[in-house]
Amino acid sequence: MSDDPFPAVLIIDDNAKIGRLVAEIFSRLGFADVDVTRSGVEGIEMIRNGNYGLIVCDLDLEPVDGLQVLRTVKSDEEMFKIAFILTETSITFEQVTAAHAAGVDAFLLKPFDIALLKSKLKTVLRRQARRRRIVNDWAPKSMHDAF
Repeated sequence: MSDDPFPAVLIIDDNAKIGRLVAEIFSRLGFADVDVTRSGVEGIEMIRNGNYGLIVCDLDLEPVDGLQVLRTVKSDEEMFKIAFILTETSITFEQVTAAHAAGVDAFLLKPFDIALLKSKLKTVLRRQARRRRIVNDWAPKSMHDAF
């Protein structure tokens, strides 16, 4: 992944209309490479085979939910640097706690406005770039050696 301010984005949302809408919003914000899937299972496969810098994932998916996608990404040496935003119409304290423990970068409650999305994106992408630099500077043999 380069230091491009507009990384490739994967939108995972089981509602096709919302997925297309979110993809359109990202395109209008300057993200040229935006993919959409309705399945957490397919999303994980796309992440493993792709070069995404940002994932925007709905929490309430079946059979693999957004929290499971998050845990899969953040527990993998090759994928953990990918910025991850969870979206949902409502979220419980337990879900927030579990997501933070798994390494989520941000939450966005639906429907979200463009100003809030831009603000969250700036924070998340800056944090991701900083994390990538730190990890690349350390260059450990494995992720586990770094911590």
